[in-house]
Amino acid sequence: MRIPKKIHNCPIADSVVELRFNSSIFPNAVFGLIFNVLQNEFPKVEKLPILQLSEQLIDSDPNFKFKAQYRLISDEGFSVQIGPDVLVIGSPIPYPGWDWYFDKIKLVIEKVYQAGVIKEVIRLGVRFINFFDVDIFEKINLNIAINNVSHESLNTQLRTEIKKNGFLNTLSIANNAKQILKNNKERIGSIIDIDTFKEYKQDDFKGIYETEIENAHNSEKEIFFSLLKTEYLNSFNPEY
Repeated sequence: MRIPKKIHNCPIADSVVELRFNSSIFPNAVFGLIFNVLQNEFPKVEKLPILQLSEQLIDSDPNFKFKAQYRLISDEGFSVQIGPDVLVIGSPIPYPGWDWYFDKIKLVIEKVYQAGVIKEVIRLGVRFINFFDVDIFEKINLNIAINNVSHESLNTQLRTEIKKNGFLNTLSIANNAKQILKNNKERIGSIIDIDTFKEYKQDDFKGIYETEIENAHNSEKEIFFSLLKTEYLNSFNPEY
């Protein structure tokens, strides 16, 4: 199928690119070195809630592995979350488009590599969460049936994993989702959440990171647009 270059009234509610890595320096020095090379583009600093926990608890609980401890924010609303072994680059919402987002991703990764923080990347993740005001199960090319009989999808959640283009894609769809708006009001609707990732066993990511991130993004896009029924996709006025 043809993949649109752009759609209007974009449903993206959140998007991040995550690098998990083995550090070449002492863990407590990671944030300082990254902030030093990014502070001109990301001047605002926030401490994340995990820092309220004791260092001993954080180090001993595997659930806190690869959790960011600080967030840097640019004037345009891009963010970089930083932990001793993780880097998460987030896009502002409304979503500005992949080209602008990708430029910021490349800038951040290049500066972090130049700082000498990353010894080797062990996992790349590209995740997009899309929010809809409709029951998304009525608008996608997916049928839920019991004994070959379709049923109305009330309060339905679906999760599956799809291998595509060398990446593993965790696809989650739900029609009972809540979105918290800036005024703390709730918005009820549906989500399509696609988390695309690949693990790396050797230090071969640095020379190919642009291609790998682009390929991961394309894998996510292909799954997303293949889900939407043609009539519903056309309601977003796609540009090809």
